[in-house]
Amino acid sequence: MKWLLTLRWRTAQFLELRWWQWYLRGQTPTHYLSSKKAYWWRLLDQLDVTIIAGAHVLDAGCGPAGVFTLLHERQRVTALDPLLPRYERLSVFAANEYPGVQFVPEALEKTELTTPFDVIYCFNAINHVADWEKSLDTLTRLARPGTQLVISSDVHRHAWLLPLFRGLPGDALHPQQHLAPHYTEALTRRGWIVEREVELRREQIFSYRAWVCTYT
Repeated sequence: MKWLLTLRWRTAQFLELRWWQWYLRGQTPTHYLSSKKAYWWRLLDQLDVTIIAGAHVLDAGCGPAGVFTLLHERQRVTALDPLLPRYERLSVFAANEYPGVQFVPEALEKTELTTPFDVIYCFNAINHVADWEKSLDTLTRLARPGTQLVISSDVHRHAWLLPLFRGLPGDALHPQQHLAPHYTEALTRRGWIVEREVELRREQIFSYRAWVCTYT
């Protein structure tokens, strides 16, 4: 099973940049980044997350236009993603445009970061990782008592479909396939208190959910 997950992760990493190139066709960088920042504002408001000025925060799995684009002038941001060097090929991302952000081109489960953060954002990234359990361990290792975690992921709505998607490449961009209770249980087991769980979008197969947690 581990070799299959590794293969699926490598395939997903290969496809990710190509997906972004397709998705950004016909969009100007200015328009896209403006709409993305507006989206981050709406999402944080929907999740009732307060932006604490000066807080030391991690944008885990930041992508080329993660929440760091909104927070970089308000908080001390570290942005983590193994594909950061490849994202430099995209018109919407240039690391030098965010001089206050520490960009770290490492996978979540392999990062050498050690300093705990006040807030950890992990939006739509945890289902992209090669090792789900180890990645959750890393998020926990980078927390201290009182750290807030805001994490989101697509989850399966129907348990009977889960084995099919785990065995077959039905969702090539997301090597990790889980149910919502899997996240709640895994986070709770690691010492996180789930303050709220919000369904952000519902589709036929998947539900896009977010969890706002506090570490104890």
